[in-house]
Amino acid sequence: MWLRRLLDSAPARLAGRSSDLLQLAVLSVTALVALHGVAATWLISDHVATTAIVAVPAAVASVTVVIYVRYVHTPTDFVIEELNGLLIVNRVKGECGRDYHRYTYSRRQRIRAVRHNLRLVGIRSHWSGQSRTVKQVTSLFPEHRLFDPALAEEDGRVHRWLYLHGPIGRGRQLDVGIMHVFEDVYAPMKPYYRESGEDRPVGRLSVRVRFDLDDAPVEAWQVVWKRSKAGAARQEVARVECRPVDDLHTGSVIYELLENRPEPGCAYGICWRWQAGSSRDLAAGLAMPPASLGAARSGVIYPAGPR
Repeated sequence: MWLRRLLDSAPARLAGRSSDLLQLAVLSVTALVALHGVAATWLISDHVATTAIVAVPAAVASVTVVIYVRYVHTPTDFVIEELNGLLIVNRVKGECGRDYHRYTYSRRQRIRAVRHNLRLVGIRSHWSGQSRTVKQVTSLFPEHRLFDPALAEEDGRVHRWLYLHGPIGRGRQLDVGIMHVFEDVYAPMKPYYRESGEDRPVGRLSVRVRFDLDDAPVEAWQVVWKRSKAGAARQEVARVECRPVDDLHTGSVIYELLENRPEPGCAYGICWRWQAGSSRDLAAGLAMPPASLGAARSGVIYPAGPR
C-alpha cells in the first residue's frame, strides 16, 4: 500500500514526466547530431547545398516538437482495443392491449491506457425514444464505480464516467462497460442501433441486436454512418443486407456487424424494419430512418461525440 502511494505521489508523477521529456531530448539531440554529420559529409562532397545544414535539422526539430506535444505532453487517455455492443429487444404486453419493447443495452470495451494515472473512462450514449427507466445504468464490473449524472445535455446526450478505483499505468489493458435497461412505453424508438469509438482508435468492433424469434423484424441491414466534416451530423454512406443467425438455445435471432479497425468518426450498426401494419411500425411512422437524419435525435442508442 505504501509503495502504491509513493508511486502515485506528486514527485513521482513529475519524475515520470521528466523522464519522458529527457528521453525525447536525448533522442532529438542524437538525431540532430547524426543528420548534421551526414549533411556535412554530403556538403564536402558537393552533393547538397549549404542550406541543407540548416534545413534538415530544423525539419527534424519541428517533427520532434509535434511528436512531443501529441504523444507525451497531451496524449489521449486510452485507445479501445475491442468494443462489443449488444441490444436485446423483448416485446412486452402492455395495458389496453398495446405492446411495447424492453431494451437491454450493454457496451463492453477493452481499453489500453496510453498515459499514466488513468482513473476515469468516459462513455457517452443517447437514445431518443420516450420511455421509462426499468433499471438504472450500472457498471458491468462491480469493482468499477459508475458516475451517472442522469441528465442529458443540450444535444440530448448523457455523459457518464467509470471510476477504476485507482490509477492504471500506460500500456495496461482493462475491460470496462455499462448496462442499461429501459422501455419505450410512451413512444417507440426508431429501428436502428449503432456504435463507434468516436475519434478514438478501435481495434475490433462488434454490434449485435437480438430479437425474440416470434418478434423478429421483416428485414435488416448493416449500415455505416459518417460525418462529412467535424461537428456535422452523420450521414448514411453504406448499407448491406444483414442475414439473421438463429440462436436455438435462447429462442432468438441475432443480427450482427463485425468490423476490424473501423474508421474513426464513423458509426456502424444495424437497421431493421418491423412487419408492416404492426403497432411498432405504425407508431414509429417510418420503417427506416432516412439517411438525412444522420445522428439526429431520431435514433436508438448510440455513442455521443462532439458536435
